[in-house]
Parts: sequence; C-alpha cells; structure tokens
Amino acid sequence: MTLDEKVHGLRLHVIQRAAQLGNVSRACREAGISRALFYRWRQRLERYGQDGVHPRRHRARPGRPVQLAPETERLLLSVAVSAATWGASRIAAYLRHRWQLRVAPSTVQRALRRAGLATRRQRLTVLEHRALQTAGLLTERTRRTLWQAQHGQPRHVAAREPGELVCLDTFYIGQLKGVGKVWQITACDAACSYGVAWLLPAHTAEAAAHFLRRVVRPLYRRAGWRLRRVLTDGGPEFKGAFDEACHALGLRHTRTKPRHAWTNGFVERLQGTILQEHWRVAFRRRYFTSRTALQRSLEAFMQSYNHERPHQGYRVRGRTPAALFWGAARA
Repeated sequence: MTLDEKVHGLRLHVIQRAAQLGNVSRACREAGISRALFYRWRQRLERYGQDGVHPRRHRARPGRPVQLAPETERLLLSVAVSAATWGASRIAAYLRHRWQLRVAPSTVQRALRRAGLATRRQRLTVLEHRALQTAGLLTERTRRTLWQAQHGQPRHVAAREPGELVCLDTFYIGQLKGVGKVWQITACDAACSYGVAWLLPAHTAEAAAHFLRRVVRPLYRRAGWRLRRVLTDGGPEFKGAFDEACHALGLRHTRTKPRHAWTNGFVERLQGTILQEHWRVAFRRRYFTSRTALQRSLEAFMQSYNHERPHQGYRVRGRTPAALFWGAARA
C-alpha cells in the first residue's frame, strides 16, 4: 500500500467515524485534525465521490533555467574532474583567471549538482574511474594520511616582508609500495604565502637541516631577502642538527607550544592544500615507483601554486605569492 492510499483510507475513515458517532468534533479530536479540514474533505466526498478525497498530486515547480552556455558548462565540468578537490569558489576563480569567464560560485555548484559532481568524493570517484579506464593501473591508496585538524581559533602570526618569518613542518605522505615511507617537509613564508616543499630522504634532524641549508636559504638569497626567523613545532626533526644549522646561519629558531599546532597555521594550511589538491589527485592518476618521480610531481604543483594559482587571502589579495616573493629581485 502506497502513502497516497494510506492517506486516502484515513480520510474516508474519519468521515465514517463522524457519521457513526454523530459528533464531528469528537471524530476530529480522535484524528487530530481541525473541523475546517474535516468539512473540506466531506464536501469533496459529496461532490466528487471517494476519488475526491484522494491526495492531490502536485507538480514540481520548474527550477531555475540553466544560465550557462553548453561549452562553458563542459569546460567547467572538465576542470572540476581534473582538479577534483577544488570547491565551487576555487573553480570560479580559476575560470576567471585562465579563460576570463565570470561564473558565480553558486552557478558552478548548481552545474556540479546537475552532473552528479556536487561533492568532493563524487569527483574523486569519477577521476579514479577515468584513470582506471585510460591507464588500467592505480596506485595502492595510502592507508593512513595525516590531516592536521584545527583546534580552536588560530593565533595571529604577522610578518611584514618575506624572510622575516618562515614556518616549517613535516608531513607524512604514507608508505608507498616499492618506495617505502615518504615524508615531506614544507616551508611557508608568513608574509607572502610563498611555499617550498621537498621530500625527505629520512625523517631526521639532519635531513631537515639539509633542507634549510641547501634549499630554503639559497632561495631567499636569490630573491633578495634576508632569512631571519623560522617557526617549527617541537618534533625531533627540528632539534639537534637543525638547531645547530639555525645557529650557524644566524637564524632565530622558535617553537610552538605543545599541542598548539594552530600557532603554525600557515604551513599547516599549505600542507592541507598540497594533500587535497595534489597528492589525492596524483595518486589516482599515476603509479609512483620512485622518489624522483614523486619529487618532480611535487615541484610541478608548487610551481603552479606559487606562480599561477589564484590566492584570495588577506596577505596576497588576488596576487600570486611569486609576485611578492620575487619583487625584490626584480627591483
């Protein structure tokens, strides 16, 4: 029995019950309806018969007409699938930056909903199926991924120019078949959001110190900025040899309080972006068999992040991090 049939039977039962009792008010109290509704049902029964008290079938209201051109919608959906972890606002900003197409984020979200791609999980599933059809091989997904949750309100950390404060943190990517455990170290400038990411050969203080001496310090020299202070958590990779490297380079090394990861929120957020927009997409597209291939993939993403990707934060305000970071060198 359908819901409509149950409602139809209930209405007939109330009318019959009122006739048996000879008291409309009592029948209405038993059924939990108003007398006005009862008389409306009885009037329809007398006028049209038993079919008159059958629930009316309401037509769905027509929705808002599609406002996107077909070619624009196809382009939008292709971007959504290729960058499966992007949200509607990021896709709209990318279309405006790359193709000068002004599409509101709400319009983007409606187009994704029509195509069955409204959620990140749906888009990742489509991307995975496409990779399976084209390449025929998928990497084994990492069982454990590190996603640092934000606890409470973030502490404000300010820097006026690049090099004044650089935030560092390590990130466990996972244990990949044929490669082993893979760790990533990331540096994010607190003044301009410029990021540098590198795969560590080992999760040790010596490896972190090598990254600081051979990658971060020369980068700031080429850009024309003086590196002055680094901010890390209290992990073992930022002690011992790392402290010695900071002292030798004349850098001030400060640490966050225990269990206060949000103090280092700039680099934590950047690592979340790398995880969402790069690794979770890259692992569904390719099967990595070496650290060299992983490093090349990471460097390609960081190039796009620093030089091409639109940034809307209060520090960058629509410009790219590279435009601010390399400003001193151009001047």
